Amino acid sequence: MTGFGFRKNMVFSWSGANFRIDRIHENGDVLLERTEDGVMSVRTREDLLSDYREGKIAAVAHVEIGAAPAIRSFSRPLCELSTTVQHEAARRRHYLQKVCSAGNVVFTKTRLWPLILLAAAEINDAQPPSTTTVYRWHRRYCRDKDSRALIPPTDLRGPRAIRQVEKILQLASDAIDEACKASPMASGQSIYTRLLTKIDAENRFLAEKRQLKAPSLRTVYRMLLRIDAFDRTVLREGKIEAEKKFAIVKAGVKTSQILERVEIDHTPLDLFLIDERSKLPLGRPTLTVVIDHYSRMLLGFHLSFGNPSTAAVMGALRQAILPKAALHNVIPELTPTRDWICYGRPDVMVVDNGMEFHGKDLDSVAYDLGIRIQFCPKHQPRFKGVVERYLGTCNRFFAHQLPGTSLSRWHLRGDYDPLKHAVLTLSEFHQLFQKWVLDVYAQTVHRGTRETPWARWHQGLQRREPELPESADALDKRIGLVEERTLRADGILLHGIQYSGDSLGPMLRTFGPGTKVRVLFNSEDLGGIKVWAPNSPDPVPVLALDQTYARGLTSLQNKLIRAAVREKGASQQDAGALGAAKQSIVSAVETLMDSRKQKDRRRAAEIVGSSTSKSAGAEASTMFQGMRCDGNEPSSPVNSPPRKFAKIDAPPPSYSFFRPKNKLTEEPGK
Repeated sequence: MTGFGFRKNMVFSWSGANFRIDRIHENGDVLLERTEDGVMSVRTREDLLSDYREGKIAAVAHVEIGAAPAIRSFSRPLCELSTTVQHEAARRRHYLQKVCSAGNVVFTKTRLWPLILLAAAEINDAQPPSTTTVYRWHRRYCRDKDSRALIPPTDLRGPRAIRQVEKILQLASDAIDEACKASPMASGQSIYTRLLTKIDAENRFLAEKRQLKAPSLRTVYRMLLRIDAFDRTVLREGKIEAEKKFAIVKAGVKTSQILERVEIDHTPLDLFLIDERSKLPLGRPTLTVVIDHYSRMLLGFHLSFGNPSTAAVMGALRQAILPKAALHNVIPELTPTRDWICYGRPDVMVVDNGMEFHGKDLDSVAYDLGIRIQFCPKHQPRFKGVVERYLGTCNRFFAHQLPGTSLSRWHLRGDYDPLKHAVLTLSEFHQLFQKWVLDVYAQTVHRGTRETPWARWHQGLQRREPELPESADALDKRIGLVEERTLRADGILLHGIQYSGDSLGPMLRTFGPGTKVRVLFNSEDLGGIKVWAPNSPDPVPVLALDQTYARGLTSLQNKLIRAAVREKGASQQDAGALGAAKQSIVSAVETLMDSRKQKDRRRAAEIVGSSTSKSAGAEASTMFQGMRCDGNEPSSPVNSPPRKFAKIDAPPPSYSFFRPKNKLTEEPGK
């Protein structure tokens, strides 16, 4: 290793500039010359040593005045060298040590050769080096002041550049690109075949003396090895996957208090649920969660059989903000032992670029509640890694342990049939999931925070008190879907439903008919809306004129009914036509519920509006309360006794699986 020392003509780097030691005085002062412009300065030896200790001074290798041109020495660990090269380096060092131990040796053959023979006899070397060779080794060692200069530079052997002409390299690049686009598992042989075809096509238009010579298959493999690992991944898996695989994992976002940042996302649960009445599998529900970044506590969730939607986001956000009510015990023996104490209005909501997050509805709610929405870059889920990891934990350590799980990949099921083993209804799963969240997940040490989410939330409560809207009614006035409608003398028409009442009188007299107003509604209950007049601080509630039809009606149900009315050519205001359409929809849903196809039953559950909001006590539409056209009473999970978990061809489930296999909940690297 090249050293640093106070000697004449020594060159070193100091605070970004190179200096040369011109002379050293007896009192310890050092005269320095800046090599860039020749400016002279005097520094004390103590100042230079102090800066060297702090890392401001470093020797510049091979820059001493009169030094020979530098030859790069091997700088990696010696264990990377082959056994032969390591043996040769030790052999050279042995000869130099023998020569140097003799004192000041004159490098002549007469004086040096006896020492070389003596050193060769000690190691049984049958072919000792010549005196000239030993002299070159000694000169290289004295110049570099480093024993690594004796290592044979075998790594520099061979050409550094490809010998193929530029045209061959271009054709090879095109062949690689085409082969990887055709198949991500393209082999070197397929690439070579494409390259030969391209070379033959080029040679047709070239003179005989200018013909391109095709490389060998081995040469093509060497070309592939020269491609960077990132570029190879781009060719085979695409740029998005390559950026994920080669992304530098950093510390990530840091939060210092609860509700400072929440993350929202959806996932299809790897679990099949069954219908309350028919006990037939409905399908895999969609889970929407809101999780606190600081504590990793779940703030709210929404579960339904529909696709990710703004309504699901609103339902989860509403539950996250409000204090949690006690859950109805569908399974008395599995009541959560801890209360769900998480609530409060967050500062920032982190979401992805799904359509449900980019609508004006969520923007309006966030503006009214004073919440800032932060969107992640496209195709970059790592920017909300907390909720991504949480959803994975829900599937792996909870859903995968329940009867009826579909697992994450179909090939992992083997002979296991999730449709046969499905035994849980939506309301039962709701209670089980809440118990797992409060009694298992919240009490398990989190790998990212090294604390349990439960304890971390309580620590956060000591520094910040969660803030709520001024009232629950004020939250209801602001959270929901938003539309703009025209105020008329007969009220407001929204999705084919007429809304009117005395509360619209002052608004109509003040602004007059034709005024544009803001309408806020709940997509899971169209029985009433809230109307914001221009420049009004608060909305006024307005009920639907036909409560028998609209009360508890969902937007999807209303859309299907109106489509049925239009097909029959009846007016939307014809109550008889609406009634007939309702009966036809009920009959169709009943047929879907009894269908042997699981996708039909899932569609029926989506039409009925099965979700955690409804299972939590929200009033269902009167048109679906019976769900039977033959007059038979439906079974009710609230009034019926707790269902015994037994089913033909399905073993009774054991609830000892609620604890994860690993005590540390997983989270991605930061």
